Amino acid sequence: MRIPTLEPSQDTQSLRSALSSSDVILDAIFGFSFKPPVRAPFDAALPLIAQAGLPIVSVDIPSGWNVDQGKMDDIALDPDVLISLTAPKEGVRQFKGRHFLGGRFVPKYVLL
Repeated sequence: MRIPTLEPSQDTQSLRSALSSSDVILDAIFGFSFKPPVRAPFDAALPLIAQAGLPIVSVDIPSGWNVDQGKMDDIALDPDVLISLTAPKEGVRQFKGRHFLGGRFVPKYVLL
């Protein structure tokens, strides 16, 4: 698909450059087991992403949010769209944007 990726780095210039040539941000940085606080290098990356002025689409839980308690500090992202895989997490109760559920992609249980 030729999707460009960034090499891991403490320097934020490559991220700034990528954001300046992007149309949308797909946020899938942390998994649903993430527990704050946000640590380096993500503590520098999340504010850059938030300030980019681009629409943000988060997968399962917005980056920086606690899966059970939701957004707990200002460094966490505030996406425009959230796509929950299978079922919404407890921590997204306070999410106010557009929310899509991926549950229709989960196979139905087969009773034997």
